[in-house]
Amino acid sequence: MAVCPQELADQVRRLVFEVTPEDFAEEMAAVVGEWETQYAAGTQEDQDAIAAALVELSADIVSYLPRWNLQDEDRYPEVLDTEELIEAAATNCELLEGWGRLEQAKAVQQVAGATATSNLVEITRMTDDEVCNVRWGNDYASGLKSALRRGATLVTTNPQLVNVARTEHPDMWDPVKARLKAEHADADPLQLASLMTMQVVAENARLIRPIWEITGGELGYVSLQLNPTKASDPDAMVDQAEWIFSRMGDLLGGTPNIVFKVPGTKAGLEAAARLTSQAMGVNITVNYSLPQQIAFAEVIEKHSTAQVSFRTQMDGRVDDPIGEELAAAGVEDALGLKTWATAAMRRREFAMLLAEPDEGGRGYKKSFPLGAAGRGPWNITRSLWNGPVTEFITIFPNRQEQFDAIPRVLDPNALDEPVDEAIIKALRQSKIFCQMYEPDGLTVDEFDDFLPCRLTLKQFSEQFEDFVKWLSA
Repeated sequence: MAVCPQELADQVRRLVFEVTPEDFAEEMAAVVGEWETQYAAGTQEDQDAIAAALVELSADIVSYLPRWNLQDEDRYPEVLDTEELIEAAATNCELLEGWGRLEQAKAVQQVAGATATSNLVEITRMTDDEVCNVRWGNDYASGLKSALRRGATLVTTNPQLVNVARTEHPDMWDPVKARLKAEHADADPLQLASLMTMQVVAENARLIRPIWEITGGELGYVSLQLNPTKASDPDAMVDQAEWIFSRMGDLLGGTPNIVFKVPGTKAGLEAAARLTSQAMGVNITVNYSLPQQIAFAEVIEKHSTAQVSFRTQMDGRVDDPIGEELAAAGVEDALGLKTWATAAMRRREFAMLLAEPDEGGRGYKKSFPLGAAGRGPWNITRSLWNGPVTEFITIFPNRQEQFDAIPRVLDPNALDEPVDEAIIKALRQSKIFCQMYEPDGLTVDEFDDFLPCRLTLKQFSEQFEDFVKWLSA
């Protein structure tokens, strides 16, 4: 009988996330022994699948992932130390080498080395040790497993990223498209788009779901963006979210570990209020300014019964046009100055919204700040903090590699350091900066026409329409 890749994946998940530290060695030996027997009798396809599963298991246990279960000192009186796990992976690598799979064994060793030197892992461990309060996630629809191995606790998607997933892996998603079209012959193009998006999101949701389960729903979410062409229609956004949420529960076998990306538009305020009042979490996207952050934080605080919601700040997508304005005005070092724009706004946002009332803030707790669309390491290092509310940062895979490429100074209190007043003065020469930085820089009626919002909605809508065309073909 041919081996089943899904059953192999389930065995890996169980060993990493469900088996107790006390039973791990015995359980792993039994599973790997079974795989050895199947490998010896299997076809080439079987052998490839088994070797891939052994690589997954071995790479997982030399990464950050054991922290969630096998090294969780809050759950178990005795846990596995890192050396024990490295030795277990080394034994598996010897088996891979015996099968002539030298490159796959080498891949496990590379994960171990990358984990040991990763700045992202270090930030995550600092947060575990309560000397920092920053969690991070994958800002991409693919590559989640690599991010999880370095401590990621969430993943975000948008029409562009879902579109990328299907173009990067047509062998995976073309058959899914064909199946969905056959199963839902009467579905209109927008329903097909929702169904396909759900498939991409479900793939990520299953990968990260063990973290969601272990943390009782505090971490382990996938952000699913609603149709960006309906960003001015709250009814359409709410209807789509309700439709998806009920079906995602069936796909995942329980409460979906998803939040809905709602745009930072005037209509988005109503949609966020209605969805969070039904205990569906949101992630406010197309969001760039302190006025937007204030308005959405207030709405969520007032209406939400959801366990988790986020307020994204799309760093690079507002810093870039600020830099362009400064350069057009002849401001010296416009490229360097623009890297401080969101950093400056974030300090105001955190002081106003997250600090406790006795410290001059509002003490909001129902939505978490989330930095995204960063352009460089500064977007991470200047945002580290150890405040009362967890800050999240989602990072593109290429930016993850850039951030981990060299050792970096990680100051867990960096966000407490004020931005130089000379930098603020220079940034004020940009109209966009003033609009995003001042609490009254934009009215609610101006949210939709704020330049970064308008440009992003246009891009997301075009990507979504391209996605719909592909589904219709």
